Order: sequence, then structure tokens, then C-alpha cells
Amino acid sequence: MPIPEDEIAALAGAVMTLVNRIRRGQAKTFNPELVAVLETLADRGELAPSELAEALAAPASSVSRRIKALDDLGWIMVMPGTRDRRSYRVALSAAGRAELDRLAGQGLAVFAELVKDWDVEQVRAYTTLTRRLAEATPPPDPPQPRRLPWWKETP
Repeated sequence: MPIPEDEIAALAGAVMTLVNRIRRGQAKTFNPELVAVLETLADRGELAPSELAEALAAPASSVSRRIKALDDLGWIMVMPGTRDRRSYRVALSAAGRAELDRLAGQGLAVFAELVKDWDVEQVRAYTTLTRRLAEATPPPDPPQPRRLPWWKETP
């Protein structure tokens, strides 16, 4: 049986409200672009800036600025390349790992506060449903009609 459209709209609205609250809270607490670099280095280990840019789907110039900022904070280590003296690699430092751990702890504290009135079964049910939603494959984008170049279109 299909789910009524108003129920789908209510779900979408609730999810987007939560996403927006999380984004605003993150922006107040830390720089998400810098943390994305730290998390990538924590997951993948030592990387060249080009590999980091590819992993983040970010322009190289943006990644270079992030690397500089993180190096200034002492949260990453910048090491010269072994084959080319002009190249370098970056890795998470102990201070960077500590910062990620601190942020994770803060995040858990926030979630604990949000669900403090829930019982453990409600937390488990929400976790299960959220994972199911996060792992669902979205439908493919509809095919776009083929368009003529602008100079061939008739008015």
C-alpha cells in the first residue's frame, strides 16, 4: 500500500528540519571544511593534496587553504614528498586526532541531551529507521530531454 503524500511530506519536513539544525549547530561549533579534512585523513591516512582534493570533491586551491589552516593549528603534519622536493603529503597529527575525539564527545553529549526523555527502545527504533533511510538508494534522476544548441532553437 502506498504511503500517503502528506505523510511523505511530513517525513521530508522533519528530516530537513533536523538536517538544518545539525548544520547550524556544527557551524557554531567548528569549521566543517576543516573537520572534513581531518576526518578524511583519519579514515585514509597520509595523502597528497591532490588525493585529498579528490576525496573531498573540492578544488585544489580550497584544499591548500585548509591544509595551511590545519597546519597552523597543529592538527596535521606536512611532510615533504620523497620523489619530488616540490610535493608534499599530509597526515593527521596527535593534536588533530585529539580534536576529532573532542568534537565526537561534544556531539554525543548533544545527542544525549536531545534524547534524554526517550527510553532505550525508542532510541533503538529511531536508530534502525534512520540507518534504513540513510542506506536507501534514491531513485535515479529522470532523463533530461535532449536540447538543441541555443543558436539552433527556433523562437
